[in-house]
Amino acid sequence: MLHLYSNPGPGIQPATAVRPTTTLRRAVVLLLGLLLPLQLAAQTFSLKSPDGRLEVDINTTPQLQYQLKVDGEVLITPSAIGLQFADGMDIGKQLVVTGQQQKTVNEQLRPEIKVRTAVIQNHYNELIIDFKQNFSLNFRLFNQGAAYRFVGQQTDKAELKNEQAEFNFVAGTYSYFPFEKNFRTATQPTFTPLPTKNIDGDELGSLPALFVAKGVNLLLTETDLQDYPGLWLRGQGDGRIYGVHPKDLDLTKQNPQNPEQAGEFTTRIATVSRERNFPWRIIGVARSDAELLNIQLSYLLAEPSRIGAPSWIKPGQIAWDWYNENNFKGVDFKAGINTETYKYYADFAAKFGIENILIDDGWSSHDDVLTVLPSIDVQAIIAHAKNKGVDVQLWVPWTGLDKNMEQAMALYKKWGVTGLKIDFMNSDSQSMVNFYWRAAAMAAKYQLMVNFHGSYKPAGIHRTYPNVLTREGVKGLENHKWSDSITPAHNLHLPFIRMIAGPMDYTPGAMRNAHRKDFNAVFSRPMSLGTRAHQLAMFVLYESPLQMLADTPNSYLAEPEIPAFISKIPTVWDNFKVLHANIGEYLLMARQNGNNWYLAGMTNDQPRTLPVKLDFLPKGSYQLELMKDGINADRHAEDYKLEKRVVKAGDSLDIPMVAGGGFAAILTPL
Repeated sequence: MLHLYSNPGPGIQPATAVRPTTTLRRAVVLLLGLLLPLQLAAQTFSLKSPDGRLEVDINTTPQLQYQLKVDGEVLITPSAIGLQFADGMDIGKQLVVTGQQQKTVNEQLRPEIKVRTAVIQNHYNELIIDFKQNFSLNFRLFNQGAAYRFVGQQTDKAELKNEQAEFNFVAGTYSYFPFEKNFRTATQPTFTPLPTKNIDGDELGSLPALFVAKGVNLLLTETDLQDYPGLWLRGQGDGRIYGVHPKDLDLTKQNPQNPEQAGEFTTRIATVSRERNFPWRIIGVARSDAELLNIQLSYLLAEPSRIGAPSWIKPGQIAWDWYNENNFKGVDFKAGINTETYKYYADFAAKFGIENILIDDGWSSHDDVLTVLPSIDVQAIIAHAKNKGVDVQLWVPWTGLDKNMEQAMALYKKWGVTGLKIDFMNSDSQSMVNFYWRAAAMAAKYQLMVNFHGSYKPAGIHRTYPNVLTREGVKGLENHKWSDSITPAHNLHLPFIRMIAGPMDYTPGAMRNAHRKDFNAVFSRPMSLGTRAHQLAMFVLYESPLQMLADTPNSYLAEPEIPAFISKIPTVWDNFKVLHANIGEYLLMARQNGNNWYLAGMTNDQPRTLPVKLDFLPKGSYQLELMKDGINADRHAEDYKLEKRVVKAGDSLDIPMVAGGGFAAILTPL
């Protein structure tokens, strides 16, 4: 076995330098000449993480396989990986090793958009194994996980027949599995806890997915997904999981019965250049639930930003109309998709310092996104909003946008639009993935921010094009309009699984709140499961540089403490500290932005009081502004209490949370 290190690590001392004699030099050269062919023919390579706690063993013959150990325990047994092409090339079997390289990287990255932290430590050991077939395998081990990808150097195109990606978990592993019905989906799963051995080949799951092996969390996802179909999961019914891909879509063909499902599946997975970087397959590793929040591999492994001067990209909050269907009261105009309604949104946003409003579906037809419908004057709304210091973003369906993409974006820029919500893709086939990259690049050209809905999970584009501020790919608040599946427990799966892949546009802020016994799915006037304080906590706990306020302006204006509090919460962060964490049960977390700290907690259907020690604060006194469950919130979910007082660093707080409850707090230094 070859143990590969690029340079001595902690506790490893280099050998003392000795000037060799001529005879000794000749002997060393001869020995190296004899050893080199043996080394390159070696079957197994080994690589460790910088802290030495993760180790991967890679076997190259007869089948390319890897095995993952954590703290000396095998958690993923030998698992096959490879690429098979229609012309017979098989990067997985009978490979001939021609060389290997190793290195260590330890650097700090400062994201253009600081989603979770202002600085991310990029520390890994890397092994690259070169094969005679003009392909390489690249493995990186971080303290927070492992990742691999293939790199091709053969200058031609070929049809990809199959990618082999196995994850053979040890016996006893269970999962939070994101079951999906088929490959045509907006990727909005719930996460079902079950033994991994119960997942078989008839069942399909999207990414990210979480597995727990011998008490260790292993999160599967991918990044740097470019010109390639997304990776999905099936099971063998014995604890082994393997990857599959959707067939490619012919986007020129439309489904007249369902415009949200444009395109027809072809018979091929993908046609790719063999001179390229293939996507990274990620196995995040966390020994506790809290440690899952340390995993930022989706960002670290993505292609760096292509935007040279990103100062025009502005994170912030945005008032939204579609969830609440503009069901206003107490106004003197007919609410709907019209000019007066959105001027009202702009006035509301300006009153509370909310940076943006969104004009969602209804301002144009789905086929023609260049022509504004007669019922609304978009340019008049933009002028009114700009006068109030508020920006306007537009919803567009991808089908209409893709027909005249540059013409449309140039027009929107001329109007003064600052961002787009692009919707209904419902696929991560190769052709649809390519649409995302076309749209992001064109939006960057015209300095437009992007929010993808009807989308797959984040897979690196938010680093390469930081104007892609957020995306859906999450079973969020809008599902309350037709379902009771958005439970407090589901809300406490999301930060540990979906959010680890990248920003998620859950769209919090419901003002009608109910417990299970009072809940009813009402499409036009939806309510949320859980308390008002549970909703407020999401503005701190959920990461989205563009964070929506989902309910009507007049609902917020009726209780002005709520929007006044929400609008003080930033959408990007310098640092964080997890205080208490248990997947599906509870999460208490502190986040820092500048000198202020923001604190929030949520619980599932169990009431809880977990101690909050303010030892993460720098020394001094702080103004505490706390929104918590009211004394009757266990009966009436909308009951909340605003509390203000002075606290000191090191103080302890006990904040009760009712079933389905939560809290949010702002800590401002005095």
